[in-house]
Amino acid sequence: MKKDFLNYIETNYSKFSAGHKKIVDFIKFNQNKLAFINIKALAVDTNTSPATITRFVQEAGFKGYADFQQLFQIDVVNKTAPMKDLKTSIMESDNEHSLINVINMNIELLKEMDIDELEKKLDEALYLFKHSRKVYILGARGSYSLAHYLYFMLKEFRDGIELMISGGSDFTDKLLYSHKDDLLVTISFHPYTNFTCQVTEFFKDNGNNIITITDKSDSLLANLSTLVIPTNNGGKAHTLIPAIAILNALFLKLGSANKGETLDKLDKLESITKKFNIYSKN
Repeated sequence: MKKDFLNYIETNYSKFSAGHKKIVDFIKFNQNKLAFINIKALAVDTNTSPATITRFVQEAGFKGYADFQQLFQIDVVNKTAPMKDLKTSIMESDNEHSLINVINMNIELLKEMDIDELEKKLDEALYLFKHSRKVYILGARGSYSLAHYLYFMLKEFRDGIELMISGGSDFTDKLLYSHKDDLLVTISFHPYTNFTCQVTEFFKDNGNNIITITDKSDSLLANLSTLVIPTNNGGKAHTLIPAIAILNALFLKLGSANKGETLDKLDKLESITKKFNIYSKN
């Protein structure tokens, strides 16, 4: 139901009144807050009135504000559940067997992946990569390590790879020189940072193709995306292994799409690292 509502506000945004647009703009980047504030507080935050909010939620198909708010309260419960699982896991953990437990958990997550569906999505991603001028990679907080890994590997295959960093003074300059033929790859797991949502929406408004690697297919990020590649980041123990497996498969597809050029670049890179003695020989 939440996905339907997010689709509704995205599709009908241009038709909303000025007051309703203020409410929608607030919803896009403050979904967690909506679970806790009353209608009067929302009216203050959006510079509207309780009556305007009531009309908006009723036009969206809700009985009233309380019915509308439940949509986001359910999301908060889902958000906190993994942390509760992690806390329980820590409390019940047997340090002697923690490694094997984590290994087995990752094996189970990998087995649960829908391989056929993911292969189709990776082929779609390959098409978007091949038809893009530049590739922007976005990941913040817990997802930054994956974004940097993707950036580090992709720049070995092609030029025009940009890494978007939250708080970096140059990210606005990178947006300034973006083009509608560029591709954005967003990596983010729930809960999503405002920076990730805002930058992704910028590319959406600019008409760019967007690939999102995420754990929720009914989120704001998913609704902004051209292609969503789903991955599970664990429950009782947060893990990036399934996402890394997807990224590694993507690297192989990209490298194999033009083997001759890829191997030439890798050979040239090896020659350069040897010339400048980049790596230790020990």
